[in-house]
Amino acid sequence: MKRILVILLKFAVMAAVLGFVFLKLHRAWQNVGSYSIHLDWRFIALIPLCFVGIMATNALTWLWLTRRMGDNCRTVPLLGAYVYSQLGKYAPGKVFLVLIRLGRTHRAGMTREICLLSTLLENAMYTLSGGLVGAVTLLVAARDHPLYLAMCAALIALLLGFFHPRVFFSVINLALKSMKRGPIPPDRRFRLRDMIGAVIRFLPCWIFGGIAMWASVRAMHPIGMMEMFKLTGVFALSVSLGMFSLLPSGLGVRDGVQMLFLGPLLGIPQLVVVAVAMLRVVQILVELSLAVTGGIVNSRTTNPVESAAAPDATESMSLPDHRTN
Repeated sequence: MKRILVILLKFAVMAAVLGFVFLKLHRAWQNVGSYSIHLDWRFIALIPLCFVGIMATNALTWLWLTRRMGDNCRTVPLLGAYVYSQLGKYAPGKVFLVLIRLGRTHRAGMTREICLLSTLLENAMYTLSGGLVGAVTLLVAARDHPLYLAMCAALIALLLGFFHPRVFFSVINLALKSMKRGPIPPDRRFRLRDMIGAVIRFLPCWIFGGIAMWASVRAMHPIGMMEMFKLTGVFALSVSLGMFSLLPSGLGVRDGVQMLFLGPLLGIPQLVVVAVAMLRVVQILVELSLAVTGGIVNSRTTNPVESAAAPDATESMSLPDHRTN
């Protein structure tokens, strides 16, 4: 009974947040006023496909991280657990995402330590990857402005320095310490080539996001194909900055960054509001649909090692050396 109440509470919080998001978007739409906007549904149809691509990229990258840590659970239940757990990011603080993923992946036989660590690494690498892509794009776009050029170059240098395994895992260990978990020993940390591999695996995510932004604009306003490159960087930067927001799914920060860059490009405030709102609504609908599908797939999964005394979450971290795989 207690478990059911906890689950109902989680869904109540998520429903309240999703309702808040839709309310804000509805008000933004009302502010568009009487401006005549004609939508080309051929381009709008690209947007949900892109968000499916984003989810698939992130899920497969997370799965790759778990494999590097020695996990060998079945793929389909883990992917179902991943997309279902993404609902947790719509709860304040993003803590629900970790809790849901811990519970769902444990059903598939994954240890809680591997799930926790892989989720931390995924989010950290995801944020750094988006920041790098966004900074590089802005560096190219700001090549005629010395001040912006210097700022972008400094940002890239800072991110690259932070991405070095020694710095990166020092920060991760601090996060684990705050969770009262033991640090990752040196022989268990990813090497630089693995870090680069993770960045490369996240690249399709930002490309899909750039195409989605381009399609949302092109559905209302003529825009060249070359603008897609710039919008890829804008999307990556907005998502990375949104990861630092305490609001669900980067609400406000992410949308504000996108509006900031789309404003000069479109020059029409009404189009900017509609383009950003369209992205947010489609993203939520796609993630809800995938979460329902993943929940159905994962709900039928039982822990294959439950009866064999699976490792307890309170045990000290002891992951297999991924470099011997």
